[in-house]
Amino acid sequence: MTHLKKLISALIILIIILGISVGWWISHRFYGGVPTTETPLSTFKSQLSTKQMTIKAVGLGDSLTKGVGDPNEQGYAGIVVGDLRKESAFSSASLIDEGVTGDTTKDLLKVLKKKQVQDAISKSNVIFLTIGGNDLVNVLKDHFLNLDFKEFDKAQKQYTQNLNTILTKVRALNPTATIYYMGLYNPFEDYLTDLNQPFESVLNKWNQAGETILSLYPNTVFIPTFDLFHGKTSELLYKDHFHPNPKGYKLIASRILTHFDQSPSQP
Repeated sequence: MTHLKKLISALIILIIILGISVGWWISHRFYGGVPTTETPLSTFKSQLSTKQMTIKAVGLGDSLTKGVGDPNEQGYAGIVVGDLRKESAFSSASLIDEGVTGDTTKDLLKVLKKKQVQDAISKSNVIFLTIGGNDLVNVLKDHFLNLDFKEFDKAQKQYTQNLNTILTKVRALNPTATIYYMGLYNPFEDYLTDLNQPFESVLNKWNQAGETILSLYPNTVFIPTFDLFHGKTSELLYKDHFHPNPKGYKLIASRILTHFDQSPSQP
C-alpha cells in the first residue's frame, strides 16, 4: 500500500511537471491583468542615500526570473524595478531580463557566454538570480517511478559546483553589482503527502548549500522564499501549481525590497 501511495504521488508530480509548459503557453496567450498586492517600501526608504541613483538591473536564471505565472510577465524582478522607478531616490530604474524558461544551472552557464548578456551584466548595479529549481525538478522527472533520495544528493553536488562557477563568471564581469539570489520553495506540498517531509529536508539542504556558496562572494544577498509559500501554495501559485501567481511574485518582490539595506553601487 505504501508503495502504491508513493507511485500515485510520483505520477501526480509528473503530471504537474508536464503541465507547466502548457500552463505557461495558456497564460502567455490568453490572460492579462495587473497584480494588486501591496508594496512595502518603507523598510528601505529611510536607509537610501538622499542622492539620486540610477538602477540598472539584470535578471538571470529560469522561468521565475522570466515571470511565468504573472499575466504581465513581470515576475518579481519586474515588480521590484517598477516599484523602485516610482521612488524619488532613483533618477531611473531599468531591467534587462535574460531569464529563460526551463533553464538549469548548466543552461545558465551557456547563457553567460552570450555577448549581449555579458554586456548587460557588466553595466548593471543590481542582478536578480533565480536558478536551481529545474535542477531539482529534473530529479523528480527522471526518477519518478523509482524515486531514490540519494539522487537529490548527487544532483545537489552538481548544482553547487555550477552555482559557484556561475557566480565566479558573473563577478569576473562585474565585481561590485549587488546579486539577489532567490532561494527554493516547495510547489508540491499539497501533493507530496507521504514524501513531503523528506522532500522538504532536501529543499533545506539545497537552500543551505546555495546560501553557503553565495556567502563566498561580496555584495550578495540570499532571499529566502520557502517560508513565503509554506502552507499557502493554494493561494500563491499559478494554475499550473508550480510557478507563483501575481500575489506570489509580489511577496518575493516585497522581501527583496526589505533587503535593500544599502544603496546599490553605481554602474
